[in-house]
Amino acid sequence: MATSTKDTEHFDDLLTCTICLETFKVPKYLPCLHTFCESCLQTYIITSTKKEKEFEGFKCPVCRKFISCSKTPEKPETWASTLPKNHFVMSMLDKRAIQRSEKVCNSCQINNEMKTAISWCTICEEAFCEQCDKCHKSFKFLAKHKLISINGIQSGNSDLKISEVLSCEEHPAKIVEVYCVDHSKPCCTLCATLSHRKCENVTSIENAAKGIKKSKLTTTLVKKLYERNKELNEIIENRKDSMTKFETTSENIIQEVSTLKRVVIDHLNKLEEKIKVEVASSKRHVLMKFTDEVNTFSSYKSTSANWQSVLNGSIEQGSDQQCLMEVNKICPKMTILENEMKEETKKMKKIALNFIPSEFIANFKTSAESFGCLNIAEDEDTGTLSVKGCRENVNFRSGDIKILHKIYAFESGATSAIFTGDYLVIVSFSKSNVEKYSLDGKLVQLLAVENYPRDIAQVNQTQVAIAIDNKNKILFVDVAEMKLLRTLNLSGIPVCGLCCVEGNTFIVSHGSTLTWVNSSGKKLKQKTTDGQSFYVSTSDMKDYIYGDGDKSLSRVVGDATKFTYTNTELEHPRGIGIDFEGNIYIAGYWSQNIHQITNDGKLIRVIPIETFGILSPWTIRFAPNSNKFVVTCGGSGQVVLCEID
Repeated sequence: MATSTKDTEHFDDLLTCTICLETFKVPKYLPCLHTFCESCLQTYIITSTKKEKEFEGFKCPVCRKFISCSKTPEKPETWASTLPKNHFVMSMLDKRAIQRSEKVCNSCQINNEMKTAISWCTICEEAFCEQCDKCHKSFKFLAKHKLISINGIQSGNSDLKISEVLSCEEHPAKIVEVYCVDHSKPCCTLCATLSHRKCENVTSIENAAKGIKKSKLTTTLVKKLYERNKELNEIIENRKDSMTKFETTSENIIQEVSTLKRVVIDHLNKLEEKIKVEVASSKRHVLMKFTDEVNTFSSYKSTSANWQSVLNGSIEQGSDQQCLMEVNKICPKMTILENEMKEETKKMKKIALNFIPSEFIANFKTSAESFGCLNIAEDEDTGTLSVKGCRENVNFRSGDIKILHKIYAFESGATSAIFTGDYLVIVSFSKSNVEKYSLDGKLVQLLAVENYPRDIAQVNQTQVAIAIDNKNKILFVDVAEMKLLRTLNLSGIPVCGLCCVEGNTFIVSHGSTLTWVNSSGKKLKQKTTDGQSFYVSTSDMKDYIYGDGDKSLSRVVGDATKFTYTNTELEHPRGIGIDFEGNIYIAGYWSQNIHQITNDGKLIRVIPIETFGILSPWTIRFAPNSNKFVVTCGGSGQVVLCEID
């Protein structure tokens, strides 16, 4: 059944330009996924670039993200016209017009004739009057196009779905027909020919989109957007409450000062004015800080809410293909948003304004020089500023380590593990299996793979990459369905550990070599280390951390070494873990301990391996945004699931 008019009106906000507050006219969307009328955006860009004197780009009117146009040679007046159209919104507008009996014949409209439409072509995505309908059916190459009665759509007796035919983002004149699973990229036949002809896993867009609305990827994203919007609301309300409390405190201080003033009015008039100025200055400074924080998280909320609205709209109103397109747009941006939220919440402080009366106030006539002093106290607001579900009240630096479960995954051999969603995925060098466990230690599913799987890394929410030692291969596995997706041969590149970095690029490590390869197996660059670089990790996709000698570990940001940590109690470093505060954990294989250091290379503590009840630590990894982590053994095949209190 078609969606009712009321259901369509539920998405009126999605169809309204936030600049002119009217229904979209030629909707264009920005990289941040906010959509505006082309004419509104053009006017805004011209005004913005002149005001800011910025000719390399402009900021989104809603979330203030900078949109770079440095690669666009045209003048700012033409930038809006080069942006992609939001075909999903255009389709929603068409559907609403049909349901409101406002749709006119698109063909006649070109000739400035306003004739009422009676049918809708799902392929052309155009409406036709009675005469144009007959003409459309008369052409042989259009005979297979599906025409739906507009009366049927309005009465709810049609299964019309919007955006069944989608334009390619790279080549707007072409339609999306295929989907590259290797790159998670919808594309037209031209894209497939030029950019994906060597890819092994390419399918039709229809096959790729089957079940996308009810898939774990989509449902997880919907849940995550809901949770993030809820968290952003809590943070904004917290900051607003802090503003109110701070203002109240400020007023109370003023009243206290005024009370003292009335007692000693003749002598303290000047001092009263001085303290008022201090209060006002402190208040202004702090309120500006709170306002900036509210604006920042309001911007995040606007972005997240827009993504949620777009995704819900595509789920309820769009086709499977459209939903797939929106999910592919939002997922990588969601990760960036969460990282930005994490960094901003770390910066937040609980600010209090205190007033301390002068000790000389009793003898003010002879000794008092001021009412007192003001100070602004900034402390971590651990109770209310944490991102719920992502931040727990954890003392990572000295908290006790609690063992939750021990998993005897394999009989022997070095073992590697990683968290994916609500599961733990484990591989062992001595056994040719990938095994998926629930977080209570129970085996859920396994998949047989090639011999000598050495390490495992997260690619996206449902896909992992597995390093195959001795054979120089990377396997890509869908852990939701536990099936092999493809094999990537790395001819001449030794493989032990690996991690996934930005843009589907991988760093593979082995001995004294780090090698960057793309998703097609092409070597991008290589780095020689001082040895023991069997595992490599990344904290924010802009740096990498690796064993750099028998007793050392290095962290590189960009092209510069930020630090090299060396300790006589660290021997043969292996796996590297990073908690959500940025603390780094190094598995000392020979020294039989784990070194916990800060993100700038300062030692926090050395954790003896007896804490975990295994012989030699091999890998250590944390669950995203959690105090839970896993430690694997270098010889027994044991995996220990732990948490820090």
